[in-house]
Amino acid sequence: MNFEIFSGIDTVYITGHRNPDADSIVSAKIMSDILNDSGIKAQWVFFKGDTVDPSSHMLLEACFDSTPLVITEADLEGKKFLLVDHNDVLQSVENTERAVAAIDHHSASGQIDNLWLSDYCCTALYIYMMFRERYDFSDMQKKQIFYAVLGDSVFGRSSRYKPIKDGDGVKALGYTTDYDEYFRKYFIPTDLSDCHKAFSENGVKSYKYDWASMKSGYIEAMDTALMAEYKQFVQDYDGNFLGIWLDYSVPKTYAFFKFDGRLYEYTYDCVASRAALIMPYIIETFGK
Repeated sequence: MNFEIFSGIDTVYITGHRNPDADSIVSAKIMSDILNDSGIKAQWVFFKGDTVDPSSHMLLEACFDSTPLVITEADLEGKKFLLVDHNDVLQSVENTERAVAAIDHHSASGQIDNLWLSDYCCTALYIYMMFRERYDFSDMQKKQIFYAVLGDSVFGRSSRYKPIKDGDGVKALGYTTDYDEYFRKYFIPTDLSDCHKAFSENGVKSYKYDWASMKSGYIEAMDTALMAEYKQFVQDYDGNFLGIWLDYSVPKTYAFFKFDGRLYEYTYDCVASRAALIMPYIIETFGK
């Protein structure tokens, strides 16, 4: 990354996607540290009213003690942003003119000119591999990155996790690639005590393509007890919606995609990554 793209900017604001997970938060904080260390004034931010899912919250509690600048949508005007862990402005700053650059591991939106994209299992690990020769990462930062890997790879169980590439990155951080103990300690299934809230809010992101707009969410569970109700929620949704049910007990993944009023169903014999496996298929199949 050439830091000259930030020249002339008083403060570079850094944000992950709305309702951020551990990877978004760790990536934003560490990029702020790297830029400030390089003489570029940077500040990582968190949107007021956003929430962090319980599993990410537990991971962050174990390794994180930093405080972001809390902003609202009204604070976006006039600011310039570096996006991390996403490159679609609908997921954060709303306007492409506010986004100077992005560092990500999802599909390219085509919105950002200065985009650094990778297939690492999490953005924080990509940042580490990108900058480890020019920035001295502290032990705490390495721990934060490792915990971001745990969250975004679902403790090494996700199809997005590559045992060689990502595993080598984890070893470079100084950590083990045996994640079972961490899974038992930190994995929290989606709270389904209020089904409608879980169905409509858990892991929800917005997407906009030239061929369609849609939302997508997911449920992480250890069974399929309420999956029929989730399928009905997707069927009844007013608009295009990709709903994903992850059953970690098998493991198996069920995807329900409502598009133009019709419901499509897919099954995967793994913990299927929305970003690396399901969404690329949706884009290729329906975006033609």
